[in-house]
Amino acid sequence: MISDALSLYEFLKKHWKKYSVISALFDADGERIEGDQKIFVTKQIVGGRNDQWFYRIKEIDEYTFIYMPVIPLVYADYGLEQGETNADARIFRFVGNPLSTVTSGGAKNVRVNFIVVGYKAKDLLNIKESS
Repeated sequence: MISDALSLYEFLKKHWKKYSVISALFDADGERIEGDQKIFVTKQIVGGRNDQWFYRIKEIDEYTFIYMPVIPLVYADYGLEQGETNADARIFRFVGNPLSTVTSGGAKNVRVNFIVVGYKAKDLLNIKESS
């Protein structure tokens, strides 16, 4: 996951001015440390437990978001939209174990800062046409 996100980030960084890219750095509580004021993250505690929570990036028309922890040694775990049976990648948290959902009632979160980068997916579709 991290290598894919970094590859996309590097590509976008090379074409930052050509494409509509926004980014921000957030702390483990989902509070913006610095970056684009358009990006907002909400934090939702799981079942009243202070050791498990999920983040969700507020959607912005036409933007797709990637997120990555500032250290690569943690794993993303995904939450469920209410009423759904499959996990949703827009609802995420960071954990220390890739089997977090099946170990001891779910692993505790890892407190880590993370980066959010937003881009317009249609820009990527147009790359071949403009090359």
